[in-house]
Amino acid sequence: MDVPAAGEGRFDGREGGITVTHSAEQLATDFLRLSEYLTDGVGPDESRQRLVDLACRVVPGCRWAAITSWPLGREPRTIAASSQLPEKVDTFQYEAGEGPCLSAADEGWTAWSPDLAEETRWPVFVARTLADSPVRGVLAMHLSGLPGRNALNLYADEPGVLTQQSVASGALFATHAGALMAHADAVEQAAGLQQALESNRRIGVAVGMLMSTYGLDQETALQVLRRTSSQLNRKLRDVADEVACTGHLPEAGAPPAAPA
Repeated sequence: MDVPAAGEGRFDGREGGITVTHSAEQLATDFLRLSEYLTDGVGPDESRQRLVDLACRVVPGCRWAAITSWPLGREPRTIAASSQLPEKVDTFQYEAGEGPCLSAADEGWTAWSPDLAEETRWPVFVARTLADSPVRGVLAMHLSGLPGRNALNLYADEPGVLTQQSVASGALFATHAGALMAHADAVEQAAGLQQALESNRRIGVAVGMLMSTYGLDQETALQVLRRTSSQLNRKLRDVADEVACTGHLPEAGAPPAAPA
């Protein structure tokens, strides 16, 4: 699907077109078509990249876009950006410990600064951004419904061009960004669960082999497996794989006597 030139505020393609509007009757159509474009045949990373690239074309006044992920207990980071420039400006905020994207992510509100030259919040970030980048306006929107803290960051190269219409259009993209990230989290969690289940299955096979080979009970066999993993400084699942294949512990794994 083709995307528009910057500033056109719409895109059209073989599957039909999207014009970001704000009437109730058009919103559902916009949402469906945008969702299809963002997720058609690509993974979560590419979907997020499509989203930030398209935001620059569709959201009025937006020249650059990025997504900040700030999980609890971790440092914030940029997980998608339309170019190096928005990632650089995001970093200004991370290093200063202040800025619209951090406020939006942490406090759950929309941080809108149409003219940074008149902005009194975030003085360290504003001073560095005005001095070291062409960014002159910022709109950062919280991504709701997700664990941790996240924000969609939209940047302008002229003051005053991020308007109320930009806020309304940006909200549509922020909703999709949240959905894409939630989907990615679900996929990663499912993959992790599958890996854990497979690992547990292999460990169970190894425990059964040790019980049969050395005459151990289940608890002792598991203890032996864990001790051998520690002694050899090898992952438990790797030791379990060897036991399952050979029926015996690797060298340096000496099981205790069978229980009386």
